[in-house]
Amino acid sequence: MKVSTPLLFLPSVLAAPSGDIEARQSCAKVHVFGARESTVPQGYGSSQAMIQLIQGAYPGTTSEAIVYPAAGGDAYGSSVTAGISAVVNQVSAYAKQCPDSALVMVGYSQGGQITDDAFCGGPDGSSMSSSASPLPADVGEHVKAIILMGDPRNVPGLAYNVGTAKAGGFAARPSGYTCPVYADRIKSYCDAEDPYCSNGNDAQHHQQYVQIYGQQALAFVKEKVGSV
Repeated sequence: MKVSTPLLFLPSVLAAPSGDIEARQSCAKVHVFGARESTVPQGYGSSQAMIQLIQGAYPGTTSEAIVYPAAGGDAYGSSVTAGISAVVNQVSAYAKQCPDSALVMVGYSQGGQITDDAFCGGPDGSSMSSSASPLPADVGEHVKAIILMGDPRNVPGLAYNVGTAKAGGFAARPSGYTCPVYADRIKSYCDAEDPYCSNGNDAQHHQQYVQIYGQQALAFVKEKVGSV
């Protein structure tokens, strides 16, 4: 006669590893990734002000800076390559640890470029040869909103563009391009004065997107994240 053993006597069937429980208990309802602009020290750079607005709207929100060189000059291309990998790796790691968290991306200037490439694919000169997004689809579904400010990949006419720019940035995508998967989660801010995401000559304007569009960007994030 075969006797079945009640699950009551098999606690290992029901118990999750203690480390996993502790990790998930530390997960925030909203987690924001910030990618800084070129040549500023490791941290958030100009993305920080936008992150602070999101934290004010969602108390308890945590944040994490994308760790990459953010180099300029001759090292710019390799810096973008490293940045794309950093976005993919850091977002994937957090989504695995905290699958119930709503993730938000804020990329500023070169930080916008690496975020754009990670989610929307390339090619991007010598930095990225593939046209496909390197971010796994099951990771991307955790990302609710993507804010790009002063993105050199800007190209006129995209549905998610905001601002006065009529020309593309120095690493502009082809005319008519559309992000294959994440277009409805993106807002990209660029004005005509900007010499990096457009063809203007006012470098100071490049640093003013949170001041000009921060509240508008926050409203978009709130629309996408909702009540958590």
